[in-house]
Order: sequence, then structure tokens, then C-alpha cells
Amino acid sequence: MSPNQDCGWGLAAPLGLLFAATLFAAATAVLALEADQYQPMYIEADAAELDEKQLTSLYIGNVEVTQGSMFIQADEVLVHHKPDRRAEKIIAIGQPVHYRQQLDDDPDEVTGRALRMEYEADREELTLIDDAVLVQGEDRFASDRIVYNRITERVTAGSSAQGRDRVKIRIEPESAAESAPKPASAQ
Repeated sequence: MSPNQDCGWGLAAPLGLLFAATLFAAATAVLALEADQYQPMYIEADAAELDEKQLTSLYIGNVEVTQGSMFIQADEVLVHHKPDRRAEKIIAIGQPVHYRQQLDDDPDEVTGRALRMEYEADREELTLIDDAVLVQGEDRFASDRIVYNRITERVTAGSSAQGRDRVKIRIEPESAAESAPKPASAQ
């Protein structure tokens, strides 16, 4: 399989859903570029193992997944498939896993990182595990565990997401530059 081919197991839409439209800006839901989910998906890795009997595909070593504006970089990506070969569960592992995606009507990209990211396709739930951070612009959300459910558009983190650490959020005002006090010489 060349790096510029779809992996052929019908993964484009399900894996794209792994990270498409799953992050938020300072505790509000955001939408990734809607067109991303309809773009072809490209996976590049140092090695790939496809096991049709176990219904898994494993991508190892400097794994890069691209679909439209969405980009994921991980050390390893494991996909568990249903018998019809659609994705059932997707696990990305890295030191850390990196994610970025452009949003509709927003100049800022959403970026994320965690040591592990898991996506449950049937529940449409993304979980960022260990050293998890989500950022859009100047807004930042961090915890050891962040869970986003696409169906309910609900984000949980910290103990509410079965994590151990407290949640840390930084929200910048809409126009921080305008609200900053002016120097005495400028008044």
C-alpha cells in the first residue's frame, strides 16, 4: 500500500471521526471543517500489519494520518474492525500523540496531545488519556483524562471522566489586547 492510498478497509470516514469535530474551545463545542469527513484519508507509517482473522490493522513507527485539515501523528495506531470492516475501536499511542485540525469559521486550529487517544465508534466517544491537553487559540484545557461524546456533545475531564487529576482550564477574554490597561503615557 502506498502512503497516498486509502487503506482499503473503509476506514476513511470512521477514522476521520476519531478526531474530526471532537475538540472544543474553552468548554464549548466546536466543529471541525465539515468537508474533512468526506476527504480521502491517508496513512503513512514505517510498518503496517493487517490481520483479517483478528479483524485488526496496526500501523507502527512515525504514523501520520491525514484527512482534509485533520492531522494526527502517533508512534502506533491500532484499529479494531467489525466483521463488515468498519472501525469499531481505534487506539493511538505516542510520546505524545499529536492532533491538529482547522475549524469552520475560526482562524485558530484546535490542537491536542495525550500519551493515548481512544475512539469508540458505536458510542462516538473520544478519550484522551495521560497528560491530555486541548488548545484553541489562547484557551487551554488539561487533565489526565478528557472524554468527548460526539452524540451528546459533552466533554468530561478529571474525576468526572474517571481520571485522577484535577482539571485545569485557561480561558482568555475575547479581545485580551483591547481589555488590557493602557500605559499611563498613552492616556
